Amino acid sequence: MVTFPVVIESGSQARLCVSLYKPNETLSMNIHLVNNGLKIPLYKTEAKTGFHHCFCFQAPLVVGESVQKIKTVIKGRHFNVAEERKVLFKSYDNLTFIQTDKPIYNPGQTVFFRVVTMDDNFVPLNQMYSMVVVEDNQNNRIGQWTNVSSSRWILQLSHELNPEAPQGMYTLMAFIGDWMVKWPFEVKKYVLPKFDITLKVPQTQSVGEVGLKTEVCARYTYGQPVPGSTLVKVCRSPFDYVSVPGLVPLCSTKTAVMNETGCASIIFSTSAFLSSIFENSLQDSLLVNASVTEEGTDVVMTKSETISLTYEIGRVMFMAIPDFFTPGSALKGKALSLYVRVFRSTGSSTVTVSSVGETYQFVVNETN
Repeated sequence: MVTFPVVIESGSQARLCVSLYKPNETLSMNIHLVNNGLKIPLYKTEAKTGFHHCFCFQAPLVVGESVQKIKTVIKGRHFNVAEERKVLFKSYDNLTFIQTDKPIYNPGQTVFFRVVTMDDNFVPLNQMYSMVVVEDNQNNRIGQWTNVSSSRWILQLSHELNPEAPQGMYTLMAFIGDWMVKWPFEVKKYVLPKFDITLKVPQTQSVGEVGLKTEVCARYTYGQPVPGSTLVKVCRSPFDYVSVPGLVPLCSTKTAVMNETGCASIIFSTSAFLSSIFENSLQDSLLVNASVTEEGTDVVMTKSETISLTYEIGRVMFMAIPDFFTPGSALKGKALSLYVRVFRSTGSSTVTVSSVGETYQFVVNETN
């Protein structure tokens, strides 16, 4: 019995195993690889006892795919058998990659890139590229190299962009014969930010709150605080579908100087965003826009956040209330204020509970 893979990679070391079980006489075995009448010997032996043996042979180099045959012939004085089985030899394309040092370039900058080719086992190869091309966003060829080879498996090249290079997507292409691989990069005018802004605001704001606290901080990319000033604008806008005469966004704007830590805290009055006339036409959210102006350069950076506006001005939890009570009897229990900002220690609030035909009142203060 002869065993081998059905598909074998072109040029690889292929494994073939031979087994012979309890022969009754001395037998000779010959194994050949047959292709278009050409026979390549792979294995030859004589044996009078059983054996199992595996060995490797060099698979032929093919382009694409090639179906060939492995022929086994076993002969003896009284025994003679021949067998042919098909095997597919297949070549796998190498993998070529192009990598740039960054994805976006300003006009006039230099594009550094490298090209590497690996086999199907991801082993890098020394490769000669028939052509390497740079094309602009109009498919115009602005750079070209011919018959360039990798050095220590990697081809490294660069291309200096024109200071007036048009903005858009550019393409790098590497050719190996008729086979081509491409990689895009972008040319765009941009300026890296000098500093970052953080804007701290609550996620929700109750209309019962007296003030809305905001905090703006600005730091350079290396961590130092930014000297300067901040302008914070908070607006509550009408619904887009509402058109009422006299209805305008309710806005409040304040400025502050950044302290030594690069931060500034500003408190807005919540009542500035409430309207007794147009309340139902205004959105239940506040948009906070903060800008920081750097001292000495007047460089401005901005940040925005949205706050949900809620009408929940307080919450009470009833405790020690019986599950059942008799109509007409006194209902005793405790009410716990969960919002200290509404039920202050200097006063009290009355909670009214209505039942069928009857009304009960609880006085809630700091002691109960």
